[in-house]
Formats: sequence, structure tokens, C-alpha cells
Amino acid sequence: MGTSTATDIESAIQQGALIGAIDVGSNAMRLGIAARDESGLPEMILRHREPVRLGHDAFTSGSLSAATMDEAVAAFQQFRRILDQHHVETLRGTATSAMRDSKNGRQLVKRIREEAGIQLDIISGEEEARLVHYSIAHRVNLHDHFALLIDIGGGSVEVTLCDDGEIVAAQSFKIGTVRLLEMLGEDDDFNRLLEEYLEGARKKLRELIGSRKVDFCVGTGGNPGSIGELAHRVLDTESPDCISRKQLGKLITILAGLSFEERVRDLGLRPDRADVILPAALVIHEIMKLGRAKQLTIPDASLLDGVLLDMVDSEDKTLHSRRRNLLAWARSLKKKYHVDQHYAKSVTKLALSLFDQTRGQLHKMNNRDRLLLEIASRVHEIGMYVRVGGHHRHAAYLISAAPLLGLSDREKAVLAQTVRYQRKASPSHEHQAFDELNQHDRTRVWQLSAMLRMAIALNKDRRDRVGEVQVDIGSDTMTLHLEGDSDLLLERWSVLKVADYIEAAFDRKLDIDLK
Repeated sequence: MGTSTATDIESAIQQGALIGAIDVGSNAMRLGIAARDESGLPEMILRHREPVRLGHDAFTSGSLSAATMDEAVAAFQQFRRILDQHHVETLRGTATSAMRDSKNGRQLVKRIREEAGIQLDIISGEEEARLVHYSIAHRVNLHDHFALLIDIGGGSVEVTLCDDGEIVAAQSFKIGTVRLLEMLGEDDDFNRLLEEYLEGARKKLRELIGSRKVDFCVGTGGNPGSIGELAHRVLDTESPDCISRKQLGKLITILAGLSFEERVRDLGLRPDRADVILPAALVIHEIMKLGRAKQLTIPDASLLDGVLLDMVDSEDKTLHSRRRNLLAWARSLKKKYHVDQHYAKSVTKLALSLFDQTRGQLHKMNNRDRLLLEIASRVHEIGMYVRVGGHHRHAAYLISAAPLLGLSDREKAVLAQTVRYQRKASPSHEHQAFDELNQHDRTRVWQLSAMLRMAIALNKDRRDRVGEVQVDIGSDTMTLHLEGDSDLLLERWSVLKVADYIEAAFDRKLDIDLK
């Protein structure tokens, strides 16, 4: 990230300008405190680690024990003392796989808030992948490359594909090191059991990576860093920041031949690293093999760094970043679901024009809602890949099941339901997914889907005959003025067919004027 002088840091401390981030993983908890450099980027000035292994409970019993919860609260109380000592007022705490999977994870969040005064957010695997990618992108040139990113944690492994710097696919796999260790044990059959366990993930990994060969592979997390350093010492590799797949295979052979005690004594590994480094190496090697990657780059990037970078970004910059990721995902669907991109772009243009002209008068939605409409318009036909009949429902399911970086669970639900109501039935409490939304989100779905329906109707024959649409809004009317090269009677008829839906969404009578 950035660079700051000792004077800058001292000044930042005095002004209370430091920011902090916490990463609660399955194997340990980490605190990072950063100052901003002249360009506004964060530079880490302090790292603190607490070896609390939440994954031991989460992946065996499914719940955190009272003793583990006490350890976690004590760790956060220590974080609190460090934060207060450095006068850190801006803080974001994130928790990943172990907390996501624990039945009483929310209970621990509440205790931490009450006993340490720190708010902790349990983030999705998709958000974790986005933040890690953000950190990597600041340290590795991903442009003009097809890259495979592997972030390996204690509970899960986030696999992300980037094309020309943009994320085109991401998936979270429950093959984290602590999870594997707790499930498979450490006996002589570990390698065989791991091989059998990974077989279930191979199919999904193959589907995710596809047939295209990656240009290079990036590994992040504590284990890849330890693997790089260990290979540099033991195998005399060129750098601790890089290891070939062949060298990784040799390191796996060495690690597999040593007991836990020998890895600590002879290799100098921490106890909480010595037991998980072999499963980490095996998982990384397997993913590299599937991607046909010959080399693993290991930058000084992490979830913690990604959180700090995200914290200093402006709202506009964050939205722009998320939009790039979502549009890259939408473009990646062209081949997989045979999406007509030209038609999708035409519908998108019309939908966004309707959104912009009615903002503030018919709706109070913001730029994040506009982004949801943009993505809905781009991908609304993906359900046809499954079946033309009921394709709106199939599209909603595919969106619900897809890992969408940059969207919260609520936004993802609104996006799916917006696409669900592009045609046919109106939103109803009889539809479970819609009924589960809160009132604000139900209104958003009504209005966003209404604009999507209008945009689809305005390009009924897919010939882009509507050149421009202008909206006039009266006290109880909404008039569309259509301009184009032909009579546009088909388009007028198509819009009037969905008039009841539009009028219900905006409480205005709809009229069409042909210029």
C-alpha cells in the first residue's frame, strides 16, 4: 500500500487519524492499524495476532464452546486496548468461515459488542473474495492476464478468476486447512482421505476454471506466505514470493515425511502453522494443477489489507469498483448462457434512461439501486439457457445461486426478484422469496422490475427501433414520448400490455405518445 514517515505516523496518532481493521479467521484473529500516506492510501503500522482457533469447534460440533467464546472475547478486549492506545476511532471488523458456519456465531458477535465495544460483521465468501482481490490488485499487475487467485483460510478457500484485472468468476469452497484437519484427522491415511474429499470439489473447480489455461496463479493467506518462506529456506528457491508447482510438489513430499513435532523443531514452524501447512500445500497444488498453472506468486496481500483499502475509498470509487466486477461477471455469461449481448445492452440503455428520468419524482432510489437495474437488464435472459418456458424464474434462481462480488445478501435478493418479475405474475406474498424481503426492498423490486418490463417492451422485436424515450410526470400520470425511425405501434402496444403493472408500481396512469 502506501508509505508514511515516522513523523507522519506520530502526527496521525495525535490527530486520531489512524484506521483499524480486524480479520477473524478460522485459525487466528488479526488486527491491523494503518495511517494514510500522502495519496490517501493506508500503510500498515501495526499488526497484532491472537491464536484463537474458532475452526476447531465450528468444524467439529458446529457450535463454539463457552471456553472458545471466552478466548475470543479476551482477544477482542486486547484489541480494544491496542486500539484505544493508538486513538483509533474508525474501525471495521470482519469474520469469515468459522463464524459463518457456527450455530452460535451471532451470539459471539453480541458478546464482543457488549464486552469489548467492537462491532463485528460476518461477511460472505463473495465479499471475502472481493476484498482479497482488491488487496492483490494493488500489489500485482492483473491487467492483460487471465489469473487464478487462491485465498486459503482455515475454514474455506476462495477461488477467483480474473480476466484483464476484472473478476469474472468466484467460488468459496469448504476445504480450508483447519476444516480439513478437524474432519480428516492427522493419521497415516490423511493424504488418501484428503484425495477422496477433494474429489467432490474437483468438479466444481473444473467448471469454475474451465478449459482456458491461466497465465499465472496468486496465493494469499498465512499458509501461502509460510510455504513461500519455507521453500526459500529448504529448497533454496529464488524468492519467498514465488514457488513453482514442481517445487511445491517437492515441499509436500518433505512435509508429509515429517511429524508435527519435527515440523516445529526442524523447520521452525509455529505449532498452529505446523499442523495446517500440509493440507494447505496439497489444496494449492491441486488447484494449480486444475488451472495448469506452473507458478504461484505470493504477494504481501490479505483480507486485512483489502478491508483497510476499502475503508479509505470514497463511496463513488467503491461503487465504480463493484460495478466493474459485476459487469465483468455479466459479460462472462455470454458464452456460458448464450446471452444476446447486443439486445441486453439495448434493454439496459432504455431501463437506465427510465430510472434517471424518474428519479426523485417517482422513486427515491440511489446509485446502488441503479446498478442493480443495470445488471438485471444485462442478464435477464440467462434463464432461457435452462428452459424458455418460465425463464424468468430460472434466471432468478441462477442469480440467487451465483457468487456475486460487490453485492450484499439483501441486494442479491432484490436483484434476483427484479429479474423474477420481468414478465408474467406480479409480486405476491404467496411467493416465498418476495415475502421474505422487508417492505423497503419489496418496493424496490416493484419499481425496478417495472422499469425492466418497460425497457423489454420498448424493444419487443429486438430491432432497436426506439431511439429515445422521454418521460413526463404529472400529479397522477406518467407519459412516455417515444422517438424512432418507424411508426412504433408495436412498441406502444407492448408497453400498454404491461400498463397495469407500471401503474401499480408507481401509482400513476400510464400513457404513450408517439412523435
